[in-house]
Amino acid sequence: MTIIVIRSVIIYLFVVLAVRIMGKRQIGELNPHEFVITILISAVATIPIQESSIPLSNSLIPIMIFVSLEVLESALAIKFPAFGKLIDGQPIYVIKNGKLQKNELKRLRFSIDDLKDALRQKDVFDISEVENAIVETNGSLSVQKKSDKKG
Repeated sequence: MTIIVIRSVIIYLFVVLAVRIMGKRQIGELNPHEFVITILISAVATIPIQESSIPLSNSLIPIMIFVSLEVLESALAIKFPAFGKLIDGQPIYVIKNGKLQKNELKRLRFSIDDLKDALRQKDVFDISEVENAIVETNGSLSVQKKSDKKG
């Protein structure tokens, strides 16, 4: 039992350190690849806790690799913006200059009801009030109201 507690504390501290090194945000702000890394780290971290016969290094080494890849990806995305766009994607206008972008909605597999729901969460209850609406790379919606509708 003592070994499980010690291993759990070591893994906990290691994962906290790994996440701090990556400098990540809240789950809702993660890009898809950041989310995948987070899931992978959590999955790999649990293995030696569940099975004490597995060496701790079988978890710590993959976590270090994931963190290294994430830091490398971030550095490459800063140095080469095209690489960043490839990995992170880019924001997509779903309403541009007051006009609904149906092709973009279709590409995002976003229904009109999904859009209305997201707009209501931004306190916009009528699509005609919107000048621009952008689905950000993390999936959130940014909304700019028309100038005569701003409050």
